[in-house]
Amino acid sequence: METQILNLKEPYEYIHCNGEVGKHIATLIVYETVKGEDGSYKLESHSHPIVKYWNAPGGVVWNNAELTDCDVLCSDDDKEVDIFFFFRMVRRNWGIENETDYLGKARSLYETLLDNEIKFMDLSAIPKFRGTLLIKEYNHEILLVFEEKEGKILCRDNGNSQYPIYCAAESREELEDKLADLWYEWEHFTDRRVNIHFKTDQKEYEEIINQIELDRLTWDQ
Repeated sequence: METQILNLKEPYEYIHCNGEVGKHIATLIVYETVKGEDGSYKLESHSHPIVKYWNAPGGVVWNNAELTDCDVLCSDDDKEVDIFFFFRMVRRNWGIENETDYLGKARSLYETLLDNEIKFMDLSAIPKFRGTLLIKEYNHEILLVFEEKEGKILCRDNGNSQYPIYCAAESREELEDKLADLWYEWEHFTDRRVNIHFKTDQKEYEEIINQIELDRLTWDQ
């Protein structure tokens, strides 16, 4: 096995992997000879980031991550992250499979960005169209899908939202409370820069959505 260190030049990029954020200052390239199933040998290479943390001197090798596993956040001379990219990254890394601390993951990662003096891009700088998403007065509709399973009502977004939604409740009242809490948390997480609205195509649950929309008028005051 042979190794090589490729030192990078400024401006450095900030990268993310598995909740960790660091300034990418170099890359450790590891070469190794691997025996295949047919008995032949071939040369493989693995590229591991060497990063500098905001609160520690020197560089640290991310041995359990390769460059292809990492998200590039921003550069050292433009320390801003697109808020929509941020939430897509949260969804891709942690998914929506249960009612675990999803918002907590986002908050923890956001605090790590702030430790590195990385901020969200000002929404006024985002074009009106980003991919297939139309931004109109920074309103964001989340289409909710409901399912009754094993005595509980499950609710999740349809997979196209930048702000993941998942909750499970034993009654419609509990469901309404949980959805209201998620709405409140996500709006305040974005410092009220995005107006989030819930929608559903399932008429039997429209009453819950309408009640949350009515209640928000009071919360907004």
